[in-house]
Amino acid sequence: MDKIEICNMALSRIGASPIETLDEPSEPARKCLQFYEHDRRVVLRRFPWSWATRRVELAQVQTKPQDYQYAFRYPSDCVYLRKLYIFNEEGRLVPFPEFVQYKILSDGEGKVLYTNFERVLAEYTADIRDVSIMDEIFCEALSWKLAASIAFKLTGNAQIAQMATQEYERMVYHAIAEAENEQNVRTPELLTFIRARF
Repeated sequence: MDKIEICNMALSRIGASPIETLDEPSEPARKCLQFYEHDRRVVLRRFPWSWATRRVELAQVQTKPQDYQYAFRYPSDCVYLRKLYIFNEEGRLVPFPEFVQYKILSDGEGKVLYTNFERVLAEYTADIRDVSIMDEIFCEALSWKLAASIAFKLTGNAQIAQMATQEYERMVYHAIAEAENEQNVRTPELLTFIRARF
């Protein structure tokens, strides 16, 4: 599967004509091009997908505000910061203390994380663009998200747009449940919310 296939899945769901490329001179291609990247990032943010999760030790930068000792460059490919870790006195990796504050600001070159710990490791959802890495059910959810974004603009039918939005919500929670089953991870609050929706 590739980006064009996801776009054509979205177009077929709303009864629009398929495309061959995103730069072809057609309205379906223009709308897919307009919304695809945004919608991909939106769906990525919904859950810590295992295939999109990265763990990296952050690099220090020199610029520091007066109220913090250290500054770290925010990962350039991060779409959602999930967890922070620090290294304790024994050099072991431990979760960032809940009672300790940090700030994320911009220094003109990008985002910077300010804290009082000398070494920080970030776990985050990366900005994955390669469709071959994505889970197939994620691709299904993404196609519905894209369908919801372009439906009214291509069909003028608000009911089709609403149907696509509902299908997106249903499919994204299905994708989340499948991802959690694969990892043998349970988030009680999330599972309660999923059960309530069905």
